[in-house]
Amino acid sequence: MQNKKIFYLLGIILFFILLYFVIEYIFIPKNIYMTTGESYVVNISAPFNGEIESDEVLNINNEKVSDNIEVSLKDKNVISSDTATVADMNVKLLGLPIKKVELCFMPEKKVEVIGRTVGICVDTKGVLVLGVGSVKGYDNKDYMPCKNLLKSGDIILSVNGNNVGSKEDLMNLINNGNTVNIQILRGDESMIQKVTPVKSVDDGSYKLGLWIRDSTQGIGTITYYDRENNKFGALGHPINDVDTGELMEIEGGEILEAEIKRAEKGKAGVPGALVGNIYFDKTIGYVESNKNNGVFGSMCEEINGIEMPIGYKNDVKIGNASIYVNIDDKFVDKYSIHIDSINKYNTSDTKNFVLTITDKNLLNMTGGIVQGMSGCPIVQNGKLVGAVTHVFVNDPTKGYGIFIENMMDF
Repeated sequence: MQNKKIFYLLGIILFFILLYFVIEYIFIPKNIYMTTGESYVVNISAPFNGEIESDEVLNINNEKVSDNIEVSLKDKNVISSDTATVADMNVKLLGLPIKKVELCFMPEKKVEVIGRTVGICVDTKGVLVLGVGSVKGYDNKDYMPCKNLLKSGDIILSVNGNNVGSKEDLMNLINNGNTVNIQILRGDESMIQKVTPVKSVDDGSYKLGLWIRDSTQGIGTITYYDRENNKFGALGHPINDVDTGELMEIEGGEILEAEIKRAEKGKAGVPGALVGNIYFDKTIGYVESNKNNGVFGSMCEEINGIEMPIGYKNDVKIGNASIYVNIDDKFVDKYSIHIDSINKYNTSDTKNFVLTITDKNLLNMTGGIVQGMSGCPIVQNGKLVGAVTHVFVNDPTKGYGIFIENMMDF
């Protein structure tokens, strides 16, 4: 009996050891980015070894190395390169290669830190179905022409082969009362549904009994502007549909002038918000894509920020940092924060580290992180390292940030 217990105990210990190595393996990155001319510590907590191969001379632990070299990855290995290059590091366990990591030494990249609050208006791809309802016909009966055919989250792309880009397009294409072929996008699947509109007793028009939306708008913050390419990045997270929770498929959109009037303070369980006016006649940029790591596009009006180099994941440290945002008028100010932890094991694209607002002035104005502050640039040690993405619902002084490396898709 005693031997059996020992056997079980050893089995449990072996299982957790194996699980530990599997987790460490999964979260070993495929790429590690570093700026040329700067030194970085490369280490992995598990006892793996790494064989580094490079065509260029690297500086590894204060020694210039031009041949293959093997290092213990549980140690803090200081690595640098004076030239832009990519070195391969074969991660090994018990002498067997298990994963290849690219050590990417990049020339210093500078962008302008913005922190400006703007209006963001995007047009959906087709029109989005929010819900299915009924239509009262001329016989005073209620009809549901789209019941079991369309549902919330569907995107209407065309009617009888004619593209649908707005509510008006859809109304015009069904207004003869004939049965129509409606092309919809449901998830990744495209399908055709035959629907017969019903003539409404309310206004005499033909209707499908659908609640739909063709655009959405709100307030957010521009993180950075790359003047060389005339490209901006904002929000640090996608625009999701408020009704379906899914990433919105967009056809484009606009960045609009906005004026913040006041801030509604955030409280535990109640998110705050920046409240202001969006000027729909003052376009300053164009939205070109809505991705998991932010909203991106180009500017058509002058926008100015503070030029800074970007910092990669390896540059981000637990400690003091700053965010840039304009809470009132059009002036961007710097406020102090603290980076509390770096989420090595978080698979989310937008929740890479945890931060706390420590600036008393900002806390007095907003209570912490509020809606509209998504995209506020985070600067540490003179480098743009990330952007604010989310707030803790039960503690508005805390929130998440995304690495700028992830936001810019290196």
